[in-house]
Amino acid sequence: MQDIKQLTRELGAALHLSPEYVRFVSAREANEADEALNEKMQALELVRMQYRHEAAKEDAADAGLMEAYNSRFEALYGEIMDNSNMMEYREANDALNALLQWMTGLLQGCAQGEDPGIYEPEQAGCGGKCSSCNGCGE
Repeated sequence: MQDIKQLTRELGAALHLSPEYVRFVSAREANEADEALNEKMQALELVRMQYRHEAAKEDAADAGLMEAYNSRFEALYGEIMDNSNMMEYREANDALNALLQWMTGLLQGCAQGEDPGIYEPEQAGCGGKCSSCNGCGE
């Protein structure tokens, strides 16, 4: 029998050929090439830093300025999330994560004695306990 580590490497190579992975890479590259999106992401990070800098002043922090930063952050975040490249990236990322969760679930089932030829892992869902999750990022 082949070495389990070699088989895992082959599985990783097969993953790179999957439609989910190919879609994810394409979406990531489109995001990286989208200059307007990247400018907004840089602006968002700048607003985040400005907000944190002001918040660090504690009692001396200017509440009006912090509200302005917060409003600007929310506006930029909305524009970023509404960008078609970002929407495709999020969908592609979700599809890849679903495949990875299925793969992990199958391996975990097999480690508990399930038959790999017939076992179907449960569909991932939010159980409300983020400490046991590797998924949604919420």
